[in-house]
Amino acid sequence: MNRTILAVVLLVVVLVIGLAVTVIQTRRGVSGSTPTSYYPITLKDASGQNVTIHSEPQRIVSLAPSDTQFLIALGLGKQIVGVDYYSYLLLKYLNATSDLPQNVTIVNTYPSPNISGLVALHPSVVIDEIGLIGNYASDLSQAGLTTFYTNADYAQNYTAVESYILTLGKLFDRNKEAQQVVNWMNQKIQSFETSGDTSVAYLLWINPDHTFYTAGSGNFINAIIQLAGGSNVFSNTSGYPVLSPSRLILANPQVIIAQELTNFSYTNYMINTMPGITSVSAYQQNRVYIMSENLPTFLLDEPGPLSVYAIQMIKLMIEGKAPHYVSSEWVESTLNVTLPVF
Repeated sequence: MNRTILAVVLLVVVLVIGLAVTVIQTRRGVSGSTPTSYYPITLKDASGQNVTIHSEPQRIVSLAPSDTQFLIALGLGKQIVGVDYYSYLLLKYLNATSDLPQNVTIVNTYPSPNISGLVALHPSVVIDEIGLIGNYASDLSQAGLTTFYTNADYAQNYTAVESYILTLGKLFDRNKEAQQVVNWMNQKIQSFETSGDTSVAYLLWINPDHTFYTAGSGNFINAIIQLAGGSNVFSNTSGYPVLSPSRLILANPQVIIAQELTNFSYTNYMINTMPGITSVSAYQQNRVYIMSENLPTFLLDEPGPLSVYAIQMIKLMIEGKAPHYVSSEWVESTLNVTLPVF
């Protein structure tokens, strides 16, 4: 009788343990670790194609700085076996290359990546920006590489950026982590943003004839200027138009923010020699700021999680609390720029 009771008890214990393991595995499949039931998954990417991932990706190639930020923030940095040069450069500015494997391959993407080199990395999936792929999308496909495209570089606001984070969270079964990244971004945005109407002219690039590229309405830089308490004087344009110096003189901004061209001296020279610049309020009031082409420009130009710090950076310029040359060192020490990992 005692042996019978003992056998029954052991059977019950085994069943309970088996049920508990099943529950744990199911929960892991929902929250995101190493699920067995989560895959395969099919999602539509920014190119409109349906991409199917059959099992948990173990080897990832990232070919855009915004995408690399997404992946590291989602806790996938150590699965990245290949990364574009500019992503690696950004991580170097932050002293955060340790977020990647020590033997990560740096991929040169200009004018196009070495496809055979990518194939040699045996990636489970390649993550790339639809706006940066040029003509090599078909090459990736023909090489048999599973590629998932995002489009954060053409986001008009932070909501669009966060939607790509959530999408990648679904692709990699990092749903919980993706929501944590979004929450972190929104907390930073709320703490940095301010209201105001200080007129700002943004000079993305100054050509030798003093015409210049700027940011019009409906793009990410315009959204950052607004959140930082500025009013973009060229918001009546769209995209990234090329304008003549007379347009800058007519707009008469209170603040001019320019991206560095080669070095600070040359950029300053190009601004100082722009026809009619001496009549502009920003010039007269010494409210001209030049951003280093390194970390400051990355924060503004790459719509990833780190871009939230661009709001604070631009706000300090608008408030007259930034140096006239906004260097990487000043940004790091003042803003404490940190890429979160969840």
